[in-house]
Amino acid sequence: MPIIDIKDRAHFKELIQSNKVVIIDAWASWCGPCRMIDPIYERFSEAEQFTKTGVVFAKLDVDSNEAVAGELKIRAMPTVLVFRNGNKVDELTGVNPVNLQELVVKATILVY
Repeated sequence: MPIIDIKDRAHFKELIQSNKVVIIDAWASWCGPCRMIDPIYERFSEAEQFTKTGVVFAKLDVDSNEAVAGELKIRAMPTVLVFRNGNKVDELTGVNPVNLQELVVKATILVY
C-alpha cells in the first residue's frame, strides 16, 4: 500500500478514526534527519511483513499542516506516531532506524 499524504485536519481525523493502525511520519522538507529516515520509512511501508497486516503508513508535512502538527504537539522532526482507534499509542522522535523498525513491529502487533 502506498504511503498516504495527509492533506488537512479533516483527512488526518478520518485516517486515524478508520479502525486501522496508522503510522504517521511527521516531517518537513527543510529537515535533514527527515530526509535521512524517509527511504527507511518507505521501505517499511512496502515490506510484505508489514503491509499484509493492514497497517496504514502516512506522512504529515508539518509546514503544510501546522494546525495538525500543533494538535499533536510535534516539537522535533522526524516524529513518527502510531494511532489505533483514534488514540495515539506510541511515538518516536529522531533518526534511529532500529528504533523505527521496533516501532513498526509493535504497531503491526496492535492489529491482532
